[in-house]
Amino acid sequence: MSESFSIEGLGWRENWRIENGNDSYVVPFPTLRPATLVFHGETEFSYGHYGIHLGQADVLTFMGPSSGTVTGWFIDCREGSPTAGLREKHTWSPTSARALYIPPGVAHSFDGLEFVNTINSYELFLPEPAEWVHGSLDWQPDADIINIPLGIADEGIPLYKPNSHPASELWYDMVAAQQRAMIPKVAYEYPVTRDVKLADGTVRRVELRRPLPKDDRKNWEPLADVFGVGWVRHPVIRSGAESGFSALLDRHPLYFIDHGETGYTHDAYGIHLGQEDRLTFAGPRKQLVTLHLIDTRVDSPTYGADVTYTFCPDPERYLLIPPGVGHAFEHLENVYTINRPRTLLPEDGSEYQPGNDVIDWQVAKRPIPALRPNTVPASREYYEAQVADQKALRALPVTHSTPSVMMIKGKDGKEIRVALRKKVAMTGS
Repeated sequence: MSESFSIEGLGWRENWRIENGNDSYVVPFPTLRPATLVFHGETEFSYGHYGIHLGQADVLTFMGPSSGTVTGWFIDCREGSPTAGLREKHTWSPTSARALYIPPGVAHSFDGLEFVNTINSYELFLPEPAEWVHGSLDWQPDADIINIPLGIADEGIPLYKPNSHPASELWYDMVAAQQRAMIPKVAYEYPVTRDVKLADGTVRRVELRRPLPKDDRKNWEPLADVFGVGWVRHPVIRSGAESGFSALLDRHPLYFIDHGETGYTHDAYGIHLGQEDRLTFAGPRKQLVTLHLIDTRVDSPTYGADVTYTFCPDPERYLLIPPGVGHAFEHLENVYTINRPRTLLPEDGSEYQPGNDVIDWQVAKRPIPALRPNTVPASREYYEAQVADQKALRALPVTHSTPSVMMIKGKDGKEIRVALRKKVAMTGS
């Protein structure tokens, strides 16, 4: 597998991740910015052309079988770059340990993405303000993609001036709002674009789009036996029969769990008191996952519900699980779970520690607990502080695994929660 990149700015970034038992890891992305889950299907997949962004840097984590091989082709199409016009080809295996950073203006294409999903935690860049205001740019934020043929000759490689000003958080908020409003109205596949020279010598950028078949799937599919639990559709743009983009737009910190490949089944329910999980499952489309739920919310109309469901991974929807609903999964090996959870705080204003907000309740233990989850939605300022804390944590080496939180009786007979964390070797990953 080739590793060393020659194109200026193109290369791997290490993902900070926490051991989660066996070969499983939790990988946090401390950001409130929108991200994209890109799915490629399970038949042979190839883009068939290069893609170039002028206002976006792709930051791609490849999630899939470690035995797989992804091939990437790259061309530096940046005017003034010290490596302008340089081509290179690389191969690698999917892993949650790192992300590929592709600067704006670097053309890229991939093969070998069948059974592979990618999280794109992209970065946005804006042009020179004066050029943008005066309309002298051939760039629009809602059309930031240029496609060129895979077989383009060296003398035909176009050079562009990519945007260079990092976008503000307000810009990311505007992009998320626009995607949330516009994507459900999209009636065509993701476009292929070409720069076409007209008879008079002028160049125009042309978009080619294929119409989409009508999609009758519902945006909300409740699981009737447990109040408030159900499947929610992501805003999705399709790029092919099995491929497309799910927009991850919730303004909450993002993380995903790599469940490894050696067998992953929970022996305990996880019960949150202040976290509403929003779980997207990306993995083999025919793999049957088992979900066990118990409703421990004493004020719930379905309190005491104790049910089991089965489902297959689907990157186009997420499972909403409210606080107080215990959940345990079987057969999550080879599956990646992406979560942008919503936080709810205690009504009495007491301290809430998100890192310890899970009670591990043994699957066979009965009777189930009677709990009152938090109810106050966290503010934007709360999430921003949480992101700042996570960024500070990522600057440190990983020393402990994810916690196991147990309920035990104290000396006074009252139940208390105890968090147990396993110390791990300092690997830097």
